This record gives sequence, C-alpha cells and structure tokens, in this order.
Amino acid sequence: MSLDKIIASIPGMDAKRRAETRSNAERKLDDARMGADARRVIEELDAQEAREAAAFSDRVSNLPVAKRVVEAFSSMTENERNIVQVLLDHPGETSTGLSSALGWGGQTWHMHFGEMCKKRETRLWPAEPAVVRDANFYCGILANLSADNRWTIKPEVAEGFTALGLRANKK
Repeated sequence: MSLDKIIASIPGMDAKRRAETRSNAERKLDDARMGADARRVIEELDAQEAREAAAFSDRVSNLPVAKRVVEAFSSMTENERNIVQVLLDHPGETSTGLSSALGWGGQTWHMHFGEMCKKRETRLWPAEPAVVRDANFYCGILANLSADNRWTIKPEVAEGFTALGLRANKK
C-alpha cells in the first residue's frame, strides 16, 4: 500500500490496526530506504490521536464531574477497578494501607492510582502541580490527600463511579 493510502486510512483504523501500523513503522525507522516514510506514518498516527483526544476533551469539557468520570472510566481493567474500589472501601487510609488492602507492599497503590489518573487526564481535567515535587499531582484529579497523608475520593468522583457500579462496600 502506498504511503498516501496508509496515511489516508489512519482516521478509520481501530485501535488494534493503529497499533499494528505503528509497530510496523517503528520496525522500519532505521531502514535507509523506508525510514522517512515510517516517521511520517508515526507522526500522522500521533497527530490523529491528538485530534481525537482534543475532540473528546471538547465534547466532555462541559459535562458535570460525575459524567466525565463515567466517560473516562467506561472501560476499565480489573486492576483499575480494584484500585478504585479499595479507595472507596477504605476512605481515610494511607497509601501504604491501601496497598496493603490489595495485598501489595509499600505505596504501590499510589503509583498505580496516579498512572490511572494520568492516563485519563485529557478526559477528565488537568492535574494540579504537586506541592512536594516538580511534577503534576495526578492522584489529586480524583482524590483528596489530607495533611496527614490520608486519601479520600472526591464526592462528585464517587458519584461517577457509582454510576459505573463501583460503590463503597458496607462493613
């Protein structure tokens, strides 16, 4: 297939086909004859993803917080469900406590929760800068952290997760 046809077909590709196309292009980056074309394909894949993310962000930007959560988390892995569920079940717990409740060590929960939030930032709202380090505070998109390092899910976020079937288990 010609380069122009590949680039023209990118908007209609599903995620699997885009991943295959990206993988093929990445393998050809160091090829003297095909490297420039491979770079163009990757650039166009990146540009298409950026256009789609911007369109999605525009579409949900006026939605209430709970509906944004529903939009952003309509597809979740089992691990992500567990990460959210443990916070719902243990409000006021530390990162270490939340990790322990999942059978993990250290502050593993915090790392996974932050990555999950970062992955969906464009679908939700921007993360605020972190107070203690030079980075964004991705966990703060969905949760509050108290001065004594205890986590609670934001009420309007919990409302969105309730709509997705996640709610605190009664103890």
